Amino acid sequence: MSPSGEDVKPDVTKIRIVVQFNGQNTVFLYKKNKPLAKLLNMFCERIGVDRKTVRFNYDGTMVEQEGVTPDSLGMEDEDVIDGQIWQEGGGSI
Repeated sequence: MSPSGEDVKPDVTKIRIVVQFNGQNTVFLYKKNKPLAKLLNMFCERIGVDRKTVRFNYDGTMVEQEGVTPDSLGMEDEDVIDGQIWQEGGGSI
């Protein structure tokens, strides 16, 4: 409750987040205070890709850690998260 005795609700502003992957954009309406891991898992399920094979970054920052939210990254409406297939190895034969 606020000092005036009114209930104060946390800011649950939603923004549009664009996830760019393989040349296609998918737009999500998402709460700014909700962890991005949920959105990224949902995106991978939607396109049928194993979550462990995709890496996501926003403005040069990897967004893989638990607890990272659009608010913590300073994201604004229609900002873009880039997704790439992750490949390890590649040694010579």
